[in-house]
Parts: sequence; structure tokens; C-alpha cells
Amino acid sequence: MNPNLPLASARRGFSLVEVTLAIGILGIAILSLVGILGSTFQQVDDIMQTNRALAGVTRLIGALDNPRSIVYLTSAADTSATNGPTNYLTRGIVSLDPDPTNPASNFDIAYRLLAPASDNGPANAVWLYVYERKVVVATADAQVAGSNVQYNVNSNPSVMEVASCAGNNLSPITANFRNVVGTPMRVRLSVSKLLVGQRFKLDAGSVGATGEPTTADKWAVGSVLPLDPRQYALAYLPVVAEFFPHDYSDANVFKSREEAPVLVQNIIISR
Repeated sequence: MNPNLPLASARRGFSLVEVTLAIGILGIAILSLVGILGSTFQQVDDIMQTNRALAGVTRLIGALDNPRSIVYLTSAADTSATNGPTNYLTRGIVSLDPDPTNPASNFDIAYRLLAPASDNGPANAVWLYVYERKVVVATADAQVAGSNVQYNVNSNPSVMEVASCAGNNLSPITANFRNVVGTPMRVRLSVSKLLVGQRFKLDAGSVGATGEPTTADKWAVGSVLPLDPRQYALAYLPVVAEFFPHDYSDANVFKSREEAPVLVQNIIISR
């Protein structure tokens, strides 16, 4: 008999208490790791959304300086494979530039667009969309005569586009037809409180009018801008742009929903 061999009675495994304790420790470690990863993923998503908003700020400022470059998407874009009748803003909303024989200035167009948002209420805010889209050009396959037209989405450049949508809704169907890349940003525009205390109305259009800013009409929260830009006394219009990731929810839902913007930007539009 070999005295170095352990006795069978001396061999023992793990007890039930030890196994349970080990499983508990492992479970706590896994839950802690999941919590850390979840927080990290949320932070990464927040950074990506903020970067998209920052990329859209410059394009939005340019669009407000030249509102004729803003795309107007009609409700027919949801049902037409050709994206419906797509126009630029002044063609889609004729009241912004009503006299084609005497075109309005860019400031007047932007002013008419934003004047209804002067009371800063969510119901009257102006909503625009900023997104990146692929510019897809139709090219024929030169190798096969008479072949169908093909579209190479991957090889075409992308651009930042600012759009105004009928009913304030950018639907998934419209986004698909516009070749939208990533998450669009919806932007809520309202008149900035930087106007508080400013004499913003001209004394004009009546007998004895001076044509100067009226002393009685000073901007306060809740004041309403005159709809005619010729009656606006200042050489600039300050607005606040709030950027939200667009989840394709209905306008009636997100217009009344309390949510924190990923980016808030003050923009000055000059005459």
C-alpha cells in the first residue's frame, strides 16, 4: 500500500454554502459591470447626439441668414416615391415672400417665419429639421448597353440640409426618400429674451407718426412682434435654437412633451 495516496474519506468538494456565496459574488460583479457599461453607452450616445447638433448649428445659422436655401417638405412626401412636391421655403410658404416682382430681403423672410414664435410658447414655436443626407446621383452602367439606371449611395458625398415640414412632422418615409443618414435633429426656434427692454416697434403708418421707435412699446416676456418686418425697429433679431434628437414621434406629441435639449444656441439674425 502506497502511504502517499490520500484516503478517499479525506477528499472533499465545495459545500453548498460556498457555491452559493461564489455565485452571489459573481452575480454582483456582473450586475456592476452591466451598470457601468450601460452608463458608458448612454454617455457615448449623448456625445454623438451633441456632435450632431454642433454640426447642425453652422448649417442652421447659414440657413437663417439665407432662408431661401431651406427645403420645404409637403405632406405628400409621405406617399410619393419621388418624395412629393419638394420646394424651397419661399415657394412652399408663399406668405414669406408674397411679391415676386419685388423679392423680400433674406432678413424679412426669416423675420416673417419667426415672428409667430415671439411669445415663446411651445404652441407657437417654429420647428425646423437639420440632418445629414446622401447626395445620390443617377448613373448608367457603362459596361452594359441599355442597362437600368443604378444608384451608388456609398460613393456619393453627403450634405447638411435644413428643412421645414408641413405639420412640423418629418416621418420615417420622408427621411428614407431624402436619404437621411443617422438621427435627424429637430430644432425649436423662439425669440430670445435678449429683446427684453428694447424698443422694438416703429411709430409708423398713422397720422402724425414719427417713424421712430415708440417709447411705450418695450419688449417684455409675452410681447408679440409685429407681423410686418417694416414695423420692426431693430437691426437684428435674436433667436434661441434648441436641438432635440428626432425620434419620429408625432408633432402633437413632441410639441407638448417636456424634454431637455442636447444643445441650446443663441443666434443673431442681422438685417
